[in-house]
Amino acid sequence: MTAAAQCTVHRVPDRRGTHTAALPLPPCGGGTEFGVWEEGAGGFVYTADCATDAGNWAVDLFAEDPEAELSVKAICRDHAEQPADSCEDCYGDADNSP
Repeated sequence: MTAAAQCTVHRVPDRRGTHTAALPLPPCGGGTEFGVWEEGAGGFVYTADCATDAGNWAVDLFAEDPEAELSVKAICRDHAEQPADSCEDCYGDADNSP
């Protein structure tokens, strides 16, 4: 990461530093919201309209708990409590279809 690294959409400076590899970011844009997913909490513990902002917040959580299992994920547009790429309501098994 260079000192000038930032979100190209929101111009939020990227402060992930040594956590960059552990916290890859999905691309910003298109009105998508992003969140910090914490496995121990079983859900999103922070949301933002910028993935870089969410990544920066996750770094602060790592400072409090270096063992936390965190990731930055896009949030499902229809089910705000679920990650977009694995939303149980959108991608549930076919038996749950109407």
